[in-house]
Amino acid sequence: MKRLNFYFKYAWRSVIRGGQRSFFAILCVAVGVASLVALQSLGQSIADTLTGDAKGRAGGDVIAQVTTGTNPALQNAAATELNQLKSNGLLTDWTGIVTNSPQFSGYFGFPPTVYSVDPTKYPLYGDLKILEPAGKSLRELISAPNTIVISKNLWEKQKYQLGQEIELRGDQSNGGKTSKVKIVGQASADIPGIVFGPGQFFGFGFTSLDTAKGFLDDSSLNPNTVFIKTPIAQRLKENLLTIRGPSSNLQENRRPYLFNQVLTVQEQQEQITRGLNVTQDLLSYVGLLSLLIGGIGVINTMLVVIGRRTTEIATVKALGLKTRQTLFIFTLEAVVLGVIGSVAGVILGEFLGLLIKGTAEGFFARPLNWGFYIGPVIIGLIVGILTSAVFGFLPSYAASRVRPGVVLRMQSGALPSIGGWASFLIIMLMTLAFGIIAGVLLNNMVVGIIVAFATLVVSAIMVGVMWIIVFLVGKLPAPFGPSVKMALRSFSRHRGRTASTVLVMVGGLFFISFIVIIADSIKTTIRDTFDLDLGYNVVAFNPFPSQTEETKATLQREIPGLQKLFIGNGQGVTLLAINGVSTEIAATPPTNGTPPPTPSQNQGNNFRNQPRYPGITLSGRDFINGDAPGASGKQQILSGRNLIPSDVETNGMLVRSDAATEYKLKVGDKVTVRSNPQRGILGGTSSQAKTLEMQVVGILDKGNSTVNFEQPWIASFKTVSDLGAQFSLYYLLVDRAQIKPALEKVQNTVGFVIDLGDLIDTFSKLLDQFLAFPLLLSLLSLFSGAILIANNVALAMLERRTEIGVLKAIGAKQQRIMRILLWESGLVGLLGGLIGVGMGVLIALNVTRLTGSTNSALNVTWSPLTALLLIALGIGLAIGATLASAWGAVQEKPLVVLRYE
Repeated sequence: MKRLNFYFKYAWRSVIRGGQRSFFAILCVAVGVASLVALQSLGQSIADTLTGDAKGRAGGDVIAQVTTGTNPALQNAAATELNQLKSNGLLTDWTGIVTNSPQFSGYFGFPPTVYSVDPTKYPLYGDLKILEPAGKSLRELISAPNTIVISKNLWEKQKYQLGQEIELRGDQSNGGKTSKVKIVGQASADIPGIVFGPGQFFGFGFTSLDTAKGFLDDSSLNPNTVFIKTPIAQRLKENLLTIRGPSSNLQENRRPYLFNQVLTVQEQQEQITRGLNVTQDLLSYVGLLSLLIGGIGVINTMLVVIGRRTTEIATVKALGLKTRQTLFIFTLEAVVLGVIGSVAGVILGEFLGLLIKGTAEGFFARPLNWGFYIGPVIIGLIVGILTSAVFGFLPSYAASRVRPGVVLRMQSGALPSIGGWASFLIIMLMTLAFGIIAGVLLNNMVVGIIVAFATLVVSAIMVGVMWIIVFLVGKLPAPFGPSVKMALRSFSRHRGRTASTVLVMVGGLFFISFIVIIADSIKTTIRDTFDLDLGYNVVAFNPFPSQTEETKATLQREIPGLQKLFIGNGQGVTLLAINGVSTEIAATPPTNGTPPPTPSQNQGNNFRNQPRYPGITLSGRDFINGDAPGASGKQQILSGRNLIPSDVETNGMLVRSDAATEYKLKVGDKVTVRSNPQRGILGGTSSQAKTLEMQVVGILDKGNSTVNFEQPWIASFKTVSDLGAQFSLYYLLVDRAQIKPALEKVQNTVGFVIDLGDLIDTFSKLLDQFLAFPLLLSLLSLFSGAILIANNVALAMLERRTEIGVLKAIGAKQQRIMRILLWESGLVGLLGGLIGVGMGVLIALNVTRLTGSTNSALNVTWSPLTALLLIALGIGLAIGATLASAWGAVQEKPLVVLRYE
């Protein structure tokens, strides 16, 4: 016990004597532990939110997706079957949820989702949290007729108020019934029964089924999903999977199943858990990387400590301290550093977790449950201490090899050589130990060990590359005087340490620059597509083709600021023949030497013994003042001409160059098509097939738009309408100064309308939310790099005390010494910035090639100003860390230094 007491006192005294060097070593460990604790807590928070209340999350013991369709035979089919099962005692109760996207008056973005439910039953489990008015339930609020509860994100975007009335227009393809509803509450985005849905990102509303009848037709009131309460979930699931839809006019073996997907609450829980395991493993790995940086800080600190205390070590060994005792004492010192750093890291991690939580909530589109999780705290403490001990073992082993005879020498600051094989073996054992720690966190020991050794190999290669770069930079001429020359010499003095620091900076700046460039490129691509290539900023939808002429006249006459208008439609058709030659597709590849059918011609090869023809979509263009403008960017006529009004009678058509090449078409060719009858999901047709021969009058290029709003086959609006098109699309270019009154007028005239500018802004915000989380993780890595720089500078001050003392003794002022240090660390930041940002730019510019996508619409661009700012961020962090760690050292008087050196 006395011996242990001596060991602990000696280690503790060494930590206290370390002062600044101990502080930065502790800070390195604390940052790593804080990252691990914060990310582990976040993982538990996500798991609690998505799986904590399994039945409340699922909405029932069994969740079934209902086969939907417009056939009258489907009306009430699911309800009939479920009520029969209830009467047979197989289920206790059930309720459904109807999902639609009606048009909100005064709203012109991506359509919100409206969930319609029976408030007396929904939800069977769990609850939708009502934020305003507080204390109310969904059942209370929407039981009154013509009421709606709005999600928080939609409420804030539209600046809604309690009691405000809005108009909802229902399914556009079925007449677009309208109804006024009153806003009676604001709800959280955590919806029982909806794990992830567009409503959680773009906004949603909740109404009763009775209220929904005011804006939805009967066919749209069928439940999409049903939630079932039952004590025999697995047995009920098996029963539901055998139920087929109503017979209608179909044979028994061709009737689809009424429920196309059925899950028990346990199965849904397992699905969510599998997805969360990947997320939690990723978060744990990022935390371990941060802790790895902390371990490097411990190694650096301990190596310098031992290098400066070789005389002390030799003396105590000469007085009888054994080699194994020396190894134990210095390992214990590393453990003490780890204990203090881990405790500080746990405290810091709890605050960091709250910051990450706010960012992750945007990523998951819902508030996350949060609490004090004891598991991450215990893991952080244990892993932080073990990591410090593991990484402290190598320098401790070096200390144990100091020989007592060293005390008799004049120069005692050099570390004894450990030996190549001994170093290799120790590093392998350290990696194995770290792999075991990783395996425990990842719940897979084999994977943890593989990941640890893979990280070692990759890190060794990268450090080797950085070592070469540091060596070459150190050989560069110094054009700015002796200060820069001395900084370059010091920069390349400890190349291994400098290389590892540069690598950490490179990693953080690489990920930040890559994420920023890709995010900006996606936003720019979308904005260019809609604003520049497409040439329109408003899109509207009309379900009544017969009203097009009247609607067109109204739009041209009454829309304020209207600059350009395009009207189109579309209809699926079958391509029967080209120039009288049938396009029938062979059931098997031909064997007479002729080339096989093209990919598009292979559609329909599932049925072997009946004729099959390629299916295409025919887009329609209406004439505006005698001209037929396109909707797919600025297109050129490669041969022939554009559509003219007489083509309505002669059935003229345009073909895009890619389709013309595939089918070997030219101007003047005849194309025979047949319209596809509109079929209900359980049989029956809403229109008869019609065969039409058309003539190619022009070949178009692809245009410069990255989004094609027209198909490669284009005819007049009337021709496509006659073939059975059931809707019209309106593209408008409106002066932004008059966009709001124009949108309101279009909404009143046409119905469903989207402001593409608002859509772009919404998409940009969602993209920012998705990328904020990985960006924050990259910033944590960069911050860890700054701490490592501060640690290295503090250690350099200890190693170079004599050098600094001599410089000051011969007249160098502290400003000059600080300038040398700032040049040195600024060079680390500059090098890390140039390599990291340069790699980010290079990989981002080649991202489509690296992913193997040759037809990507992403237009990757980068801003030199952004790159310079990121490089400046790296330099600034390096200089800030230097100022923080070296300010006190350069102010020390030379006599104080030289007296003890």
